[in-house]
Amino acid sequence: MKKSNTHNLFIVLLLFVATSMQAATTSYYFFVQFANKNNSPYSLSNPSEFLSAQSIARREHRAPVYDSTDLPINPSYLLAVKNVGINVHSKSKWLNGATVLVSDSTIMSQVRAFSFVKSVQYTGKIVSAASVSTPKNKVKTTVNYGTATSQIDQLNGKFLHNLGYRGKDIVIGVMDAGFNNVNISVAFDSLRLQGRLLGTKDIINALSNIFAEDNHGAMVLSTMTGNLPNQYLGTAPDASYWLIRTEYVPTEYLVETDFWVSGIEFADSVGVDIVNSSLGYTKFDDAKMNFTYADMNGKVSRCSRAATLAAQKGIIVVNSAGNEGDKTWYNIGVPADAEGIVTVGAVTSAGLPSTFSSFGPSSDFRVKPEICSLGTAASVVSSSGSTSFGNGTSFASPIMAGMMACFLQASKSIYPPCDVPTLLKTVFESGSLFSNPTAQMGYGIPNFQLALAKLPFTTLSEIAETKDVIIAYDRNEKAIHIRLLDDQIAVGKTIRLYSIIGSLQMSLPLNKPETVLRTDKLFPGMYVISISGNGSTSTHKVVLR
Repeated sequence: MKKSNTHNLFIVLLLFVATSMQAATTSYYFFVQFANKNNSPYSLSNPSEFLSAQSIARREHRAPVYDSTDLPINPSYLLAVKNVGINVHSKSKWLNGATVLVSDSTIMSQVRAFSFVKSVQYTGKIVSAASVSTPKNKVKTTVNYGTATSQIDQLNGKFLHNLGYRGKDIVIGVMDAGFNNVNISVAFDSLRLQGRLLGTKDIINALSNIFAEDNHGAMVLSTMTGNLPNQYLGTAPDASYWLIRTEYVPTEYLVETDFWVSGIEFADSVGVDIVNSSLGYTKFDDAKMNFTYADMNGKVSRCSRAATLAAQKGIIVVNSAGNEGDKTWYNIGVPADAEGIVTVGAVTSAGLPSTFSSFGPSSDFRVKPEICSLGTAASVVSSSGSTSFGNGTSFASPIMAGMMACFLQASKSIYPPCDVPTLLKTVFESGSLFSNPTAQMGYGIPNFQLALAKLPFTTLSEIAETKDVIIAYDRNEKAIHIRLLDDQIAVGKTIRLYSIIGSLQMSLPLNKPETVLRTDKLFPGMYVISISGNGSTSTHKVVLR
């Protein structure tokens, strides 16, 4: 009898669960591609209607200013879609489309009938909490830098920090799955108290608490701005941040790539300088949505196309290569395949490729990933506020993004144009494998001191370059610039300028990273630069005009 009662109770529970599953509602995502932006009320002559002052300033300084991709979607098109009874979930002005969410997919036939709609694509579904499994965690994942020391040293990042370049006045947008406890964690108290947490945006659900979502974004953020005195310091501790949620953890559908597009467009609109995305997509819960390797050309996925557009608009986009290197699919995903961005692979502390780090190249044979940083046993701060270690390109990417922020800050004084292609080219050329890139490490591990020294001279004529120093003359400013390729060169050394007959004109200690000799009071003619100290001397001729 007891066994029978237990059996009956089990059947009742099964019926309850079945009823709950049937009661659960399913909604469907579609991407609506509009045909044009005709008759828009917005104009490129008045960008302040649709861009922030910070975004406008960045465009005017580092990118072609505006084009039609910046114009918002025609509001009348969106209104027509809404009037059918459809919820417009998120939008992409760059790609002129919108993600919509419907409970009855047959209603999309009305949208397809609109003359201004080019196409409609099913991109995924969301099921009520009754049938959704517990969210899976996608993570496999002088200053005392504590446990973060090795990941900063590997990039020669302390060189920039010691010069005062720690990301100040650089804005980073972090696109991720959630930022659990960032609002209360002691590791981010400096970020909050100094007013550098500029705001949040949840593309997935505007009503959610972004600080109660997944912990992945919090650990990613910690590698850049985490600060635990004498225990931990991130790569860009003085930068400012926007936190943007674009990743929905419980499921994996194509729609998330469209969330990514909306996220980076939002980042652009608030004027970020850099975006870190420790996200990537290849396979989905619905296999019909899966990408193929042939799709990894930067042009198939909407998020990859948006990433390239962001770079063209002056944003440095840093994206993880992926953690598929030891799997059947071992290639990069999207948007890591995008052109014009920084795709980051993972390495060990010994500088060897992490076994899990995804392989390139892109399917159109571009070098991917371009560069690498620590991803095996990378130091992070957990959502509880304690230091720990994690594996994944998810951490290699923000470590690099933080250093790119410091590099951008330094570049503003050394190379004022700060155009993204030049900055990235300089960083790539400083890579340990630049002359012989590989499929898993690309150009290798960059050296940010070397990258800084290698930035172009804008109005200068280069005089000489050795393995230690670059010397150039600026005719407009009447000045000689001396850049060091190794900070140890300057220790105990002096630079002197002599006339051609040996008369000393000026003498001063060699500074880092660039020493400038003013020559406006000197007569035109040939002079000799001497760098001496610690038992060595080098000389270089310069003609002043």
